Amino acid sequence: MVKRILFTAPVSYHNRLREAISMSPVSFSPLFVPLIRTSVLPPDGAFLEFCRCLTSFDYIVCPSLTAVRALASSDQSRTNFEGRVVAIGRDQLSVTRLLGVEPVLRYAKPSMMGIVEALQLQSSPSAKHVAVLLPQFSGLPVPTTITDFLSALRLMGVAVTPVYCYRTSTIDKECCTDLADALCHGFVDAIAITSGGEAYVLSQILSLAAAQGQSVEVPIYSFGPYTTRCAQEVALDVAGTSPCHHSFTDYVEYLASVV
Repeated sequence: MVKRILFTAPVSYHNRLREAISMSPVSFSPLFVPLIRTSVLPPDGAFLEFCRCLTSFDYIVCPSLTAVRALASSDQSRTNFEGRVVAIGRDQLSVTRLLGVEPVLRYAKPSMMGIVEALQLQSSPSAKHVAVLLPQFSGLPVPTTITDFLSALRLMGVAVTPVYCYRTSTIDKECCTDLADALCHGFVDAIAITSGGEAYVLSQILSLAAAQGQSVEVPIYSFGPYTTRCAQEVALDVAGTSPCHHSFTDYVEYLASVV
């Protein structure tokens, strides 16, 4: 029997997941139901001010693909980006594709704290001025991965400027109800989460099912240790965490081995 795995990542990552699945010898059937939505915000005064002084920053950190897209929407000259843009994992390829420049700190581990470790290896990190492109959260809390990242930078003495340029929001309540029903009736064999936001919404869906007297017995698998930590903080029982989390290919191969 072919297993059905529910992928909860936002739409912006579906193409990469599909590509990873098509390139791997997997036997499961993927289902894509995004639990969070991301969208670039219209440029406001704060973002326009950031654009005006963009070249004053030593680094511009893009923690997600949507952050890279938000930066691309600024219509800045590529020369203003050169030697400044930091991205995580495969998002580095999007920096080259969308901004026309090579990302810096390419050797950093594929996580926000990996960026912190890479900055610590730079000369005089406390003298650096770093902009971090962040989402405004609607309907869900700020993940600890973000607050810990900002705190770690400030602890190093880095001058940090948060720039809120995109929105992350939850799916609507009706979708949550429908998904809770699908999970309770055994339509899904496993759930694959890739971020703290997804973990939070999933916890709300499982709570909704429990409030209706329904039990969900579906194992949850995490993309990496930081996602697992966020999941545990909202009382999700994580069945397994991918030991390699450099790309979705690693994650898909892990899922194929355990589901």
